[in-house]
Amino acid sequence: MGIAREILKYCRKPGLILPRLETQVSSPLCSFLARAWVWLAGQDRLRKGRKILLFGAFGGRAYGDNAAAFFEHVLPRYPELECYWVIRKDVWMEEVKKANLSLPDSRVALKDSFRANVLALLADVLVYSHGRFDVTDYPRGKLPNTVELMLNHGIIGLKRTRMKPLGHGKSVVEHAGSADFVVSSSEREARIKVEEWGIPAEKILLTGLPRFDRLQELKEKVRPSGDRILYMPTWRDWDTRKVSLRNTALFGQMRSFLVDSGLSGFLREKGVVLQLSVHQRMREFFEDFAREFSLENIEVLDQDIDLQETILRSSLLVTDYSSVCWDFLFLGKPVLFFQFDLENYLELTGAYLDLRKDLFGPVARNAEEAFSWVRRLVETGFSMEAFNGQMERMSGFAFAYRDGKNCERLARELFRRIPCLAGDAARIDPSRGL
Repeated sequence: MGIAREILKYCRKPGLILPRLETQVSSPLCSFLARAWVWLAGQDRLRKGRKILLFGAFGGRAYGDNAAAFFEHVLPRYPELECYWVIRKDVWMEEVKKANLSLPDSRVALKDSFRANVLALLADVLVYSHGRFDVTDYPRGKLPNTVELMLNHGIIGLKRTRMKPLGHGKSVVEHAGSADFVVSSSEREARIKVEEWGIPAEKILLTGLPRFDRLQELKEKVRPSGDRILYMPTWRDWDTRKVSLRNTALFGQMRSFLVDSGLSGFLREKGVVLQLSVHQRMREFFEDFAREFSLENIEVLDQDIDLQETILRSSLLVTDYSSVCWDFLFLGKPVLFFQFDLENYLELTGAYLDLRKDLFGPVARNAEEAFSWVRRLVETGFSMEAFNGQMERMSGFAFAYRDGKNCERLARELFRRIPCLAGDAARIDPSRGL
């Protein structure tokens, strides 16, 4: 089915065919040439006097997440460190540059290019959100002296992660298997990573997630408008790996909630706008979502929006199992969990939390209940008084720190533990803001 989806994508956007073919041909060639060049020129000579850190997220398909937050923190404060963001050429040219981000071209390495491959072979540290594939396709064996730091996409709890067998009855979470260090947001989350993921305790850095620093900073500048709701359904591994989503349970339930329930008319009456954010793993179906669900007072957001600013401007989140719910909890904002397929989800994906007891907001099992809760929350000014106790309890699960210094703690821990960066750790001065 993956091949069918690829065909569909290129049928819809034939302009992507030639760049994709170019990449398919050039990537293995650039990989080989980079290894040859480093071998001929001498790795030690090429690395002499340099401290190289590569950052990436989403397999090179986007700029953002915890890796971008940490990149933006380290880059201006440590000019002696060579920090590069690794991203696919098509994304860089078509999306990121259009967004006018303050990201200098000289600090961008196009994924799978000769330059990016050479940098990967010389790098001291790889920093990634989702897995080492965010930064490089070289196997761990090709980079024996490189330290890998995994930041995670978000706080874990609502979704179990695929495990990789190690033998001797042991296993480790698949995408963190090669990481030397793994960041955690809280002690209880760290316990899950040790007991469930199989990560040795000494590899856990309890610093808090970098992206929450930006939320902490922006929340003083960006206030909720009082008239926006954010809807972010997540993808299903069993129901969204298809050529079309139109006949899936997800699409059907979204149609029932957004179209058939009368939600649009209610929102118009109250002067409220619901904004739908399409999950990145369903991005090739963006036009289908936009065509089906762009209604009066219901807006389908572009793929290149600043998600954190959107979160801050929103007064309510409607989601099912997305980790963005923790961002709303961090801000003390209400979350409505629209979980129409809970039994399937628990059987086919699973969770580390008890989704019947540990959620920190109202739960809807069908579109009618979801609309009823939206109506109630809008009419009460998005009050969550009935859930304050649960929100406080789960904040204790999720956040060890809420002081805007997660990046500072992470840099200190990372620099302290990596010999070539030890000098940088020694000179960290809190008065500099790191």
